[in-house]
Amino acid sequence: MDVLLAIALKSLVIAGATLALLALMKRRSASERSSVAHVGLIALVLLAFAPLALPNWTVEAPALLGHAPTVQAPLKIDAVHAPMASAPVPAATTATAPAPLTLPPAAIATALYAVPAVVLLIITLLALARLVALRARADVLVDGHWLSALARAQRRMGFKHGTALLTSDELASPISWGLVRPVILLNDRAVAASAEAEAIIAHELAHVARLDWAKLLLARIATALFWFNPLVWVLAREAHQLREETADDAVLAANIADTDYAQLLVGVARHECSGLLLGAHGVAPSKSSLARRVARVLDAGSARAPAARPFALGVLTGALVVATPLAALTLTPGGTKAAKQSAKSGAATAALPLYYSPEPVADDLPHIIADGVSTAVAAVAPAEPVNAGPSVEAANRRVIAQARREAAIDARQGARERQIGGRERHHDDIERLVELKAAGVTPEYAAAIRAAAPRLSNAGFDDIAGLKNMGVTPEYVRSMVAAGLRDITADELNEARAVGVSGDYVAALARAGLRGSVDDYVQLRAVGVSPAFVERLRRAGYRTSDPDKIVELQVLDGGAFHSRPPPPPKPPKVPPPGWNPDDDEDPDGG
Repeated sequence: MDVLLAIALKSLVIAGATLALLALMKRRSASERSSVAHVGLIALVLLAFAPLALPNWTVEAPALLGHAPTVQAPLKIDAVHAPMASAPVPAATTATAPAPLTLPPAAIATALYAVPAVVLLIITLLALARLVALRARADVLVDGHWLSALARAQRRMGFKHGTALLTSDELASPISWGLVRPVILLNDRAVAASAEAEAIIAHELAHVARLDWAKLLLARIATALFWFNPLVWVLAREAHQLREETADDAVLAANIADTDYAQLLVGVARHECSGLLLGAHGVAPSKSSLARRVARVLDAGSARAPAARPFALGVLTGALVVATPLAALTLTPGGTKAAKQSAKSGAATAALPLYYSPEPVADDLPHIIADGVSTAVAAVAPAEPVNAGPSVEAANRRVIAQARREAAIDARQGARERQIGGRERHHDDIERLVELKAAGVTPEYAAAIRAAAPRLSNAGFDDIAGLKNMGVTPEYVRSMVAAGLRDITADELNEARAVGVSGDYVAALARAGLRGSVDDYVQLRAVGVSPAFVERLRRAGYRTSDPDKIVELQVLDGGAFHSRPPPPPKPPKVPPPGWNPDDDEDPDGG
């Protein structure tokens, strides 16, 4: 009980200090305030897990804060000569009625804390499982306009990782998630509104580039561990709002008109996805944050500068310096040490039983949650009556026999469950093979695809099935690798194949002096840049090593350019000295 109260007090200090600092930084940019909010969430999670690794720092509080508990000397018990086995058993102990289950108040309090925390963590796991299911059922988006918008946004933000662009009819608004292989999932309504492609892609890619999905999970874990603290919920909600405002700033930095983007936010607000069962970020604002986001987008005086790296590192260092000793700190009431010394001196002649082993008290939330769940399960489980025998030895023999019988039953039950699970897995494998066969995926095709590129050596069935549906052949993959794209991934192959990028196309561009990434080639192909066009530019004296310049010439000028730089104008003729303009003769003799 005391440990839970101490942790609750520490969480109040951290969450309250972070919210106060955010209030003082009201005029700073959303990116800087977002850094402060998420460092506060990191400090809260550190508070929960730090006791697992940090030494305990015990500090005796002043006497005014509390009084030491009265410690009595233990009774003198001789464990060797205690007549436990030979003592007669009273008649009352032979009754078969079970004793009522009683739990200490501390165990009840631990269970009351642990059950809501576990429920919130399970909801987070269900949200992650839903994202996995959505990705498995989604389709690859092959629209050139959207792929070009994605390529331009990645280049503008300096984001080099491949991002999968998918579409699904199971969502009401676009969302994004992922770290290693990030995903942007569009709904059918968004795909149809191609005029909003730049704004939607810029918003979602800002979340991906800033690792906002990891920050969202951090907030979920913090609120699950400290669900009883209202300030933690307020901090998590403010952190989410600041993540969205930072993404809005990234959209405006992409030269998207603020009025157009504000209309987009208002239009998609009615299609907000449920945030509790969906662990991802979306464009659609919640009803509570719509007014604040729209007002900030239209406010030209709002600070929109991104947080500088030294600023973020400074805030993180300061939080660690404050949160680490706070997590290890344990306050004891005044006079505790003296009371313990008195108890030790009074117990000098006492003999503890040989079986006595004091159990340490958990002071970290993971162990407290585990103890609370165990207590809750024990409280709801039916108690088995135990018949007391005439002696301790007989009771022990009966308990051991019962334990052996239960172990045998559990072993047989486990064997049956493993057998049933094996049959179910075999059935699932058969269904999977049937689906792959229907899609035209053969073992030979899968082996050839995995051997065609280094990054495809561990490709799963979903990736291989997606490549087959897109028409990607092993020869196509080998041609892309031979053209210099050795690190090409399955998602990049699908994008390249969708817009018509081939190994010959990449090799021809390289001969013309233009080399880039897969995203560069996708964008070049999507806007209609041909190798012949690049070659003509090179011969005309243009610099052809910058894909952005090539795209700009193709898109803005429609491919029109001079075959060679225009010659300079001829210098004007200078009349010789003494020439009279009234003379009929040309001064040059013409």
